[in-house]
Amino acid sequence: MRTQALTDAKALLRGCETGVISTISHNLRGYPFGSVSPFISCSEGKLYFYISDIAQHAKNLEKDSRMSLTVFHQAEEGDQNAHGRVTVVGDASPIKGDKAKQILEQYVLRFPEAETYKQAHDFKIWQMDIVRVRYIGGFGKIFWLEQEEWNAPASPWDFEAETGMIAHMNEDHQDAMVLILAHHHTVQDEAPTMTGVVTDGFYIRSQDKNYYVPFENVCTKHEDVRMELVRLTNRARKSQAA
Repeated sequence: MRTQALTDAKALLRGCETGVISTISHNLRGYPFGSVSPFISCSEGKLYFYISDIAQHAKNLEKDSRMSLTVFHQAEEGDQNAHGRVTVVGDASPIKGDKAKQILEQYVLRFPEAETYKQAHDFKIWQMDIVRVRYIGGFGKIFWLEQEEWNAPASPWDFEAETGMIAHMNEDHQDAMVLILAHHHTVQDEAPTMTGVVTDGFYIRSQDKNYYVPFENVCTKHEDVRMELVRLTNRARKSQAA
């Protein structure tokens, strides 16, 4: 059950575009302060935010690095408590240099509207390193997941290779993404685009929204991504023909 809880918690986090950030307020003498922010995650399990220096949560993090992020899918009906949610707790710090530039490029692929923020010089990429995770998958499915469980190996491919994979899929295999998107998310779109790849899945952007599609197996080398995409495409095609 614990292994499944970890898989489910990561999939829920990957499948959310925004979450509730909680920081420790400097202005309010230590009271918790909540805000909402988009984020992206990497294969290792770290989270990244693109935050303005004037944002209250940025000011709080400059004084105290401790924070949490809570994500969930809002229930369309019934009891919200019966649905899954994840709270990740950790420490945040701004990053600089080439890594910041690469993360920002990945971020803008997922959130194109953030391109305009680059003109403002007060935005920074913040990295959140996870300390502990609380996962509630519904009634009776409650777990604390520890740092050593959550943290995973980095992607076996570099930023340039990921950019190449994305470009290849968008230029030559859009038809496959049409099938996968319809199969996994029942979304019909003739022009979806890939916007990111992690070792356990990938992202498709359609109609101004990102959709996460998990792989059946975690990729341990570059070539595994192609195998997983072929597997997903074949499964989607068979489902369509049924």
